[in-house]
Amino acid sequence: METLERYNELLVERNKVVNLTAHRTIESSWENNVADSLLFIDAMPKTGRMLDLGSGGGSPAIPLKITNPALDVTMIDSVGKKVDFLNETVAALGLDNIRAIHTRIEDFAKTHREMFDVVTARAVAALPTLVEYALPLLRVGGVLMAYKGSNYSQEIESAKEALKVLGGNVREVLDKDNRVMLVIEKTKSTPPKYPRGKNLPRVAPL
Repeated sequence: METLERYNELLVERNKVVNLTAHRTIESSWENNVADSLLFIDAMPKTGRMLDLGSGGGSPAIPLKITNPALDVTMIDSVGKKVDFLNETVAALGLDNIRAIHTRIEDFAKTHREMFDVVTARAVAALPTLVEYALPLLRVGGVLMAYKGSNYSQEIESAKEALKVLGGNVREVLDKDNRVMLVIEKTKSTPPKYPRGKNLPRVAPL
């Protein structure tokens, strides 16, 4: 708990100069960043290689690492100032086997295909786009843990074709306190042309 509280303090303090979160106070940030990240902690893998997409201020990756120290965690973000904050925070908290990398998802996938046991994503993209980013990075049998809101059923419907093409299946829908976690299992290898470049997963989703 002490380490989680220290992380939240560092997040709120840095947020004064770098836009990391919309939640400006200790209380609001705790509820919406730390507590929200841990809402489905019982469903999260306790070990293995975890990748967090678009990590921003470090939620959910850093709270999950603090509570599951055996995880090997990689965070990626395309904004250098955010990556700097993440690596400085990891060092300040004394966390091992967790690092942040400044990269775009499409570039990262070229060298890290099918290397991760679990991918997490919180407020990254709509599901058709998200699965194109995430599934190429998961090993077969790995899972995408996607934090979603109340419109999740529409997102699942819109992602049916993408899931079919990319090799994913919605294994479970967890619902708690008006928050939803989609557990999407990778069932087969993703064709090598995915994820597409030139921002196509966002502008022309499958």
